Amino acid sequence: MTSATKIERPKSLTDMAVERIRSAIVQGKHGLGGQISEAALALELGISKTPVREALLRLRADGLVDIHPQRGTFVFRVGAEDVVQICRFREILEPAALAEGLAADRDGLIAALEENLRAMKAAQRASDARALPELDAEFHGIIMQRSHNSYLRDAYRLIEHKIHALRWRLPEDNEHIEHCQANHAIIVKQIREGKLAQAQTMLKRHIRDTQDAYLKAGGVTAATAG
Repeated sequence: MTSATKIERPKSLTDMAVERIRSAIVQGKHGLGGQISEAALALELGISKTPVREALLRLRADGLVDIHPQRGTFVFRVGAEDVVQICRFREILEPAALAEGLAADRDGLIAALEENLRAMKAAQRASDARALPELDAEFHGIIMQRSHNSYLRDAYRLIEHKIHALRWRLPEDNEHIEHCQANHAIIVKQIREGKLAQAQTMLKRHIRDTQDAYLKAGGVTAATAG
């Protein structure tokens, strides 16, 4: 006897609005610090303002928008100090998640990271500039999601969308992109060889390199409020 296929519930208008607006912010359609209009978003998405308003409230929880009564809704801004603090936070979370992921399912973690490396090499060969930041985010997401520690994952969600927005704002010819792939390969090689401490050190160094790339690329501001 075969089991029935589970029917997936359709996404709500709010869920769809969250995904569309989040992508637009992350991928740079809405500039950092820029004001966004509920009415304009509703018109663009072909829905009423209510799900748009609910979506913006959820995106505020993600740190992607700032909502100011009587002033409006603004895309988040990041100053240089914000970038430094975010990356220091990553330096704490990601090496810890790596250790937990290896303890929980070493083979599964390595296989997932190696598949990501292959996909990133293919995207680089194809000059697929849109795929590269997504695959970079996926690499670090694999480390976090496979940690099996819900508290680490919840803490990472506080910054993951901001980091992804910064990835998308690196120039397509930025040397960091190729350097990033090399760092990822080294980290996976060290993990495969059982060199956890070295992999954690390399991961921290990689995050610090990323921090420098974000600061050099520009786009950060002196202030953090909308």
